[in-house]
Amino acid sequence: MSRAVQILITTGLVVVLLDIYNLFHLSKVNWTHKTHCPQNRPVTRAVIHMGPHKTGSTTIQEFAHHHIDLLRKDGYEMPEVDNAEKNARGKTVSSSNHVRLATCFVDPIVEDVRTIYPCDPDRLLHGLDLAAKGHNVFITAETLDKIDREGIEMLKSYLSHWIDVTIMIFYRRYYDWLPSVFNEIHKGRRLVQQEKWEESIVDFLFQYSESYHRLHVVSLFNRLQQKFKKENIVLLDYHDKQTKGPEENLFCNMPNAAQMCNASRNTDGSTTNPSVNLAYSDLAHGARKAGLISISNDERMKQVVKSIESYYKSSLNGRKLYRICPSSNILENLWNLTLAAESKFNPNNNPRDFDELRLDFDMAARNKLCALDVAKTLNDPTWKGFFGMYNRRNKLYRENKVKKGWP
Repeated sequence: MSRAVQILITTGLVVVLLDIYNLFHLSKVNWTHKTHCPQNRPVTRAVIHMGPHKTGSTTIQEFAHHHIDLLRKDGYEMPEVDNAEKNARGKTVSSSNHVRLATCFVDPIVEDVRTIYPCDPDRLLHGLDLAAKGHNVFITAETLDKIDREGIEMLKSYLSHWIDVTIMIFYRRYYDWLPSVFNEIHKGRRLVQQEKWEESIVDFLFQYSESYHRLHVVSLFNRLQQKFKKENIVLLDYHDKQTKGPEENLFCNMPNAAQMCNASRNTDGSTTNPSVNLAYSDLAHGARKAGLISISNDERMKQVVKSIESYYKSSLNGRKLYRICPSSNILENLWNLTLAAESKFNPNNNPRDFDELRLDFDMAARNKLCALDVAKTLNDPTWKGFFGMYNRRNKLYRENKVKKGWP
């Protein structure tokens, strides 16, 4: 059975839906890419933002949702999505994230994202309806970074219902992107997820620094180039210092999006899905394992983490934490993979740019690529004193709670 047929079957017999839709709405809609446009067909445009993950996609999607009227003034519509939709794991999905349209083009055998976010044929049909009515569309889903060559061919056929197609993707340096991926995986960890507490970023880099390269933008860009012309792909620099954030970077480079561009320039540059400092929760978990503190549930963990962060910032004046950093071999590999991407996407970098890149990498090698040395930190008299004080205060609070009958 072909991959295309598998996708059509698993989307709830979308073949039948498309046949009915073709009969009453489009006359001749099919999945075969057109090499020419029928006469009198309106000039329409489709802009597809593919992320990848951890390049500001949630910020872009939330911005688009809150400025949908401006997007329409620029002449764009978005295929219908549910508000505050939740996936199978209970995680809220951005209201402008077209993930359940995107998964229609992702291999269901390889990627479990199809289980978490099932493909919805109604999204496909609504997009085709917009095309039939001569509307431009803006589709945004970082899940499309998982698309393989066959999925890209299917996406190309789907997009053939618009005259002009622009695919927009962000380039984020590999050594900067990987820690963000790790943070996303671990920042919402719960006490029962023991494996997420035991794995540090150093472990992660040792095990996955090479294999994750296939999920980086370089691999996606190479796959897209095999099916789309170079002029159809817009590569955006995540590190662009001339823009406040990813929304300005995208909408000010998006065709005919002046309203959205102007609005994006008035933002404060904050991100919707930021990384968190995992050192505080690592320390709390380490203290729990060492018997220095009692943490029985996730809510209690949040309280302890908040207290640790407050103490560190207010009493220790940002004193450097003990760290464990990757080996020189891992760092050299990360640097080489980063340079390979830089030479592909920024071939005209001058020596000064290279020196700045190296300085930034060396700083990352001492900070964001490192993990907290929990054992050494817990042996520090300052932190021993903190946990002793915390336990005494907590004991006193519990005693008062019983005496005064607090709930």
